[in-house]
Amino acid sequence: MRIKVDTKLVGWALLIVGLVLIVLTVYSMFTVFTGGIAPPAIFNMKSITIGMPTGEGTSPTEIELVQGDQVSKVVNMGLWTVLMLFVASAGSRIGGLGAKLIREIKVEVKRED
Repeated sequence: MRIKVDTKLVGWALLIVGLVLIVLTVYSMFTVFTGGIAPPAIFNMKSITIGMPTGEGTSPTEIELVQGDQVSKVVNMGLWTVLMLFVASAGSRIGGLGAKLIREIKVEVKRED
């Protein structure tokens, strides 16, 4: 038993899925970078500090250069960007495959005498 599948219908479905992936990716990146939502917290970094000598017999003073939550936010946003670029490129590939299936193939045979 064979199931007949319309290639144009599959092509339109793939094209729509690809476009939806790209649109959702752009929307998600926009909301993360405008501060609407926070990126997933994958990494939790410590603050960047340096020790400043204060003199003999006393312990060095720690000066915080960058807060840990800010470093974590930058790293998590970078990871989120890489992930979203991967999803957008997958959507592009899926949509491209759908467009190829939709396109009508015309073959002309020329006869040479």
